[in-house]
Amino acid sequence: MRKSIILCILLLLISNNVMALPAEAYTDELTDMASFVVNNQVEIENWQTTWKESFSHQEAEALIKALSAKYDKTVTKHKKIIKISFKNSRIIRNIDVSYNVILPRQKKLSAELVVVIQGSSWNHIIAQEYREIINSSVDNYFSAKAKRFSCLVTKENDIINGDYFLNTLINYFQVEQIQTQFDTVEKSVHKKIIYGYTPLWNQKISIDSVPMNFQIAVTETGSDNPTYMIGTPILINEY
Repeated sequence: MRKSIILCILLLLISNNVMALPAEAYTDELTDMASFVVNNQVEIENWQTTWKESFSHQEAEALIKALSAKYDKTVTKHKKIIKISFKNSRIIRNIDVSYNVILPRQKKLSAELVVVIQGSSWNHIIAQEYREIINSSVDNYFSAKAKRFSCLVTKENDIINGDYFLNTLINYFQVEQIQTQFDTVEKSVHKKIIYGYTPLWNQKISIDSVPMNFQIAVTETGSDNPTYMIGTPILINEY
C-alpha cells in the first residue's frame, strides 16, 4: 500500500515538476543505462523510452495529418478521449515505434502526443539506429519542452550478483540522496525500490524541494534471479 501511495504522488507531480532539457544540452539516458548494463556483461531483457508533449487541438490535428501520411492509423474512442494511434510497420532490428495522439473530448483541455520506442535487445548497431529514430522523432514532432521517460529491464546472472551490480550501478551514475523502500506486502514479488538523484542527467522531478531522477525496482519471486528495472526520472511502467 505504501508503495502505491508513493508512486501515485510521484506521478501526480510529474506534469508540473519534470524539467525539460534544452535541445543543445541533450543527452540520452537510455543509452547511458544500456551501455552500463552491457559493459557489465548483463543481458538486457527489454527497454523503452516514452516521449510526451502537450499541444493545442489545432496543432494536434496537424500532427495527425502528418502522421497519417506516413503510418497506418487506428482510432479508439473512449468516453473522455479519442486516441489516434500510428504504428511504424517497418520493424528495424526489433525496435518498435508507436505514435499516439490523445484528443480530449473537451476542447479546452490540451491534446498530447506520446511516442513510445521499445525493444528487447541491445548492441552498438541497435544503439545507432535508436539514436537515429530519436533524432527524427524529436526534430519532426517535439520541442525542447517534451518530457521523456526511459527504462530498461535486466536480470541477475551467474556472472554478477545483485549487491555488486547495485553498488556498481549507483557508484557509476554517482547517485545521491538515496532512499530505499522495502515492500512488506504479503506474497508480494517486489523486494525493494530505490530512489535517488544523479547529477549526470539534467531532467528531474522535485519532491519537497529534493531532486530525483533515478529509480530502481528490484523484483524477486524466490524461484529465479532478481529482476532490475532501472528508470529515469521515474518508472512509469508497471513493475
